[in-house]
Amino acid sequence: MRTVFDIGMYDGADSAYYLQSGYRVVAVEANPELAQRANEKFAAEIASGQMICVNAAISTSRDPVDLVLSGADPGSSSVFGDRVAHKLPIGSITVPGMTMQDLLSRYGAPFYVKVDIEGADRICVLSFNAENRPEYLSFEVGDDVEELIEHARKIGFGKFKIVSQTSFRELANQDCLYDRITRRFVRELGYADCRQIRRAGRFFISGHSSGPGPWESDGNWCSADHSLSQWRRAKATGTLSGWYDIHATLS
Repeated sequence: MRTVFDIGMYDGADSAYYLQSGYRVVAVEANPELAQRANEKFAAEIASGQMICVNAAISTSRDPVDLVLSGADPGSSSVFGDRVAHKLPIGSITVPGMTMQDLLSRYGAPFYVKVDIEGADRICVLSFNAENRPEYLSFEVGDDVEELIEHARKIGFGKFKIVSQTSFRELANQDCLYDRITRRFVRELGYADCRQIRRAGRFFISGHSSGPGPWESDGNWCSADHSLSQWRRAKATGTLSGWYDIHATLS
């Protein structure tokens, strides 16, 4: 059974999808409240060994880490206070720290690593090299996106996609005719946006899920250079909307 690392588990929506797809899941969540909910929600999968829930913050050392809690959304808690400043911070707690090397040594090399840890994605991405890289990788776009894409290319990732976290569309497809018609229909019914979005034969909850894994996500794979050019162009023309993930694959 292939292993997926769900780093930044949040409410378990991604973990549930990976489990249903037949993967063994190692879910990492810094917020102890969310980790406890997952232990209850996935009790059967944990008991069977298909899922392991780790309550820790990915860090550069094993030292305890201060996690600033968001009162607006527990999933927006971060080890970086500025990431929570506009999300009703309600204090901080100390949580265990864990390095990516610890995770890899303890649970083995994964098939796929999904990273969404509120500003600390670079710690995970930069920890990979040509020997320990997974077959697929995804991480949230931040100010360091160009550096992280270049690092991924350097260690052997050859193809990339930029995928919206809200529509689960590849950047070039985010304003396709089908989606424009769907949004208009939904708004005529009195709703702001679609909450559940069908992609790759499944429904994913916008805002709570990273969407389909890179192997079945929307859009075409392209080179690092093309992806970087596409990102720069979208920024320059103001066509970005919401949050995005980078999907990467070796082949």
